[in-house]
Amino acid sequence: MERPATPQGSNQIFILIGSIRRQLVAYPCTALLLGLILVVPSLLLSASKLTPTLNRRGTAELFEITRNARLVQSFEADPTSPVPLIWQKRLSPEAALDRWKRHGRAVWWLIWLDDGEPVLALPSSSDPSSLDLLFADELHRISFEQLPPLESRTPSPLEQNCLKRLTSATAVQWQPSGLASISGPLFPSLASVTHGCLRVVLQGDRLMAEGPVASSPFVSLKDGQARGRPNRFRFDSSLGYLQLNSVALQPLLGSFLNNPLIAEQLTSRYGLPQELRDVLLAAPVVLRVDGLDDGRFRAFFQARLMLPADQIGNLKASLDAVSTALLRRGFQREQRPLLMPKGPGSNRFADVWLDPQGDLSGGWSLGPETQGRVELLLALGEAPTLDQAPLKRHGQQRLRLRGRPNELVRLGWIGPGWPSVIRNASQLELEMTALPKERQPGWLRLQLLLP
Repeated sequence: MERPATPQGSNQIFILIGSIRRQLVAYPCTALLLGLILVVPSLLLSASKLTPTLNRRGTAELFEITRNARLVQSFEADPTSPVPLIWQKRLSPEAALDRWKRHGRAVWWLIWLDDGEPVLALPSSSDPSSLDLLFADELHRISFEQLPPLESRTPSPLEQNCLKRLTSATAVQWQPSGLASISGPLFPSLASVTHGCLRVVLQGDRLMAEGPVASSPFVSLKDGQARGRPNRFRFDSSLGYLQLNSVALQPLLGSFLNNPLIAEQLTSRYGLPQELRDVLLAAPVVLRVDGLDDGRFRAFFQARLMLPADQIGNLKASLDAVSTALLRRGFQREQRPLLMPKGPGSNRFADVWLDPQGDLSGGWSLGPETQGRVELLLALGEAPTLDQAPLKRHGQQRLRLRGRPNELVRLGWIGPGWPSVIRNASQLELEMTALPKERQPGWLRLQLLLP
């Protein structure tokens, strides 16, 4: 029986294949490169099918949900870690384990709406254009579905950058109500950062975060870019409870001093008019808080401000008004030499105040005019001290803060609403290389030393 004849076209294909094989044997580097070109994309395509991710429509859905949220956290999953407890609560333990394994290293979210427990949001494994929203209970689901629809719009450039952080890595986004629920009594001093979006990275025993912050919604602001290179801070075991150096007091106390009720009291009772308040808020400030071993107070506070010399008259008038109010309450005033922690004493004096029981409560000291400026020291809990080595700012830092969060927890400054990772941190370093402005966000970097 004769073998069927091979079609002419097939002969040409066999000849071509043989030629390609000889070429690949002769040029192994070319063979490797072609293999990578062909194989790697197929591996990536197959991996993308295994790991649930959001497409453009899914990201748009996430954006619409986060517009109603007071706080959003994204997490990059680690399949080698235990299944998160909230997954087990919202799914059955068996279903949570199965889905956690299939989730791979994709991102998932916790979204806090107006109140109650957060919504667990997972990218749908079958439809990349949708999210699976898992609520704490049926009441939360109904409340979410009854929210009035927001006007549809395209995210601003700043919001788009925040979405990129939330959909690609571990990050956190907050709005005023979310920050207030966490910060408690400290919220008035955080008015310049009531909106924020930070990317979070864990490296060894350090947690680092970075991103834009602002006092108004991101939709109304220009895009914020990082300024200056991030510094890997050297933590100092001898650090006090809190140290701060800022180009102005405004980021900390601006909204507090300008609150209408507070402003009226400051003007009528303490002789602190709007003009002087504006000068104080624009002044460079160095602030220090440290613990006390004994006495009435558990910590002392001192602020050092540099003020224009032409405000000495207004400043003295305000200090006289404060003195009158304290004397009426039974406080006693003493004038003492200004102390220095090291080195020779100063020829300056401080007005020190004792409460009706004779315990030291604080005081102030106004320095001489130097190059058109005067130094004002304000202290609570101890007499003012002329510190020779205040915290320094470096590079493009506009604000630098160092602290020991675990000690501030003992003072009650950091309440139970703060995340445990912050409450338990032994040291904190924070810098702002750009301060928030009316139409421009600031830029914040944070590092925590974990126990």
